[in-house]
Amino acid sequence: MLEIEYQEIYYDNNLSSKQRRDLEHNLAYSLLSNMLKRYFNIENYTIIKNENGKPYIDKKGVYFNISHTNGLVACAVSDTEVGIDCEKIDKAYDKRVQKFAKRYFVENEIKLLESSNFDLCVFFRLWTSKEAIIKKLGGNMSLLKKIDTTKKKTEVITFKDYIISISQ
Repeated sequence: MLEIEYQEIYYDNNLSSKQRRDLEHNLAYSLLSNMLKRYFNIENYTIIKNENGKPYIDKKGVYFNISHTNGLVACAVSDTEVGIDCEKIDKAYDKRVQKFAKRYFVENEIKLLESSNFDLCVFFRLWTSKEAIIKKLGGNMSLLKKIDTTKKKTEVITFKDYIISISQ
């Protein structure tokens, strides 16, 4: 069982970046609470973090992961380990994609990105897939250069100008 929900957020322009991140964080955990109640009939739970900082709940057989980015929150709940990541397709990355890819992507991912002429949608699909896989594994960013997303299965959702990737 895998359930995914996401919600767009509209900000007050007067909010600071910290206030926006706090709002996203709070909305993501509110989405999680609603999903746990709806799909698993869980109302009371405690969130605990593992040694790498990955949050989980104190209920056996129930897993979750959340992500938030500029204007979007996303949550996945499942009966198996799960990772989710979302990013806004940001044109500001246009000039940095090649440099970024060489630093964090493996050879197969770089070839795919090159064959797309460094298309931003391809870049963000690869990036969010990579992060979703890492989050599923409970690892940290040191795994970026070790994971080849072209050899792993992830579900990718495009919503407006966002990419959401889920690894289960």
